[in-house]
Amino acid sequence: MSIPLLAVSLSASAGAQAQSIQLYIQEYGPFTHTDPQSGEIRGFLTEKVAEIMKRSKETPVFTSTSLARGLNAALTESNACLFGFRRTPEREKFFQWVGPLTTDTWVLYKRRDDPRMLKQFEDAKPYSIGSYKNAATGLQLTEQGYNIQFASTDEDNPRLLINKRLDYWIVSELHGMFLAQQQGIGNDIVRAVKYRQIELYMLCYPGMDKQRIENFNRINKELDHEGLTEKLQRKYGIR
Repeated sequence: MSIPLLAVSLSASAGAQAQSIQLYIQEYGPFTHTDPQSGEIRGFLTEKVAEIMKRSKETPVFTSTSLARGLNAALTESNACLFGFRRTPEREKFFQWVGPLTTDTWVLYKRRDDPRMLKQFEDAKPYSIGSYKNAATGLQLTEQGYNIQFASTDEDNPRLLINKRLDYWIVSELHGMFLAQQQGIGNDIVRAVKYRQIELYMLCYPGMDKQRIENFNRINKELDHEGLTEKLQRKYGIR
């Protein structure tokens, strides 16, 4: 469902372009997610991207969708972007890029009562690790020989982990805990080992005007320099 963002800080400028820019997200709280009570799309990156659009005099329409559909929309819709995603060599040539918007720490989670101790990430190679369909990290780890189990959505993995269908779960540390807390099992999982820092970007239709993309990138840097990015991170408990 397409949901125009209603928060005051996300209102469109009076001088905005007539055509709305379609901005797709995946449910990835606290970075991007739909508020279950209001139906509004919120999150740290949502607010940051909305500010970029406001300063660019764009009229944004935010839509929550699956990763596969979001990637397809950004690839085929002339006025579309998808944000909150990794910039990988496989995706690089197919899109235009804005960012990095932020960095995200990825970890392996395990059950709290699991006594196994991992000294380094590579120690998890013999074990089953949960990811989800089309996830870049899961696909890359599969190519490296890790035993990755792909769920339909990442929301399935906390329960699979708790029910011992998985040994570990590879996920953004903040997003993973966000999901686990939503499902009432935040106290039942703990960080096993850090994987790495990952930068998150906005990727846009390959034929979008390059000056438009350059303007988005310029404003993104301005927000970092002004301290707004850090302010929003603190608001959402990211820093």
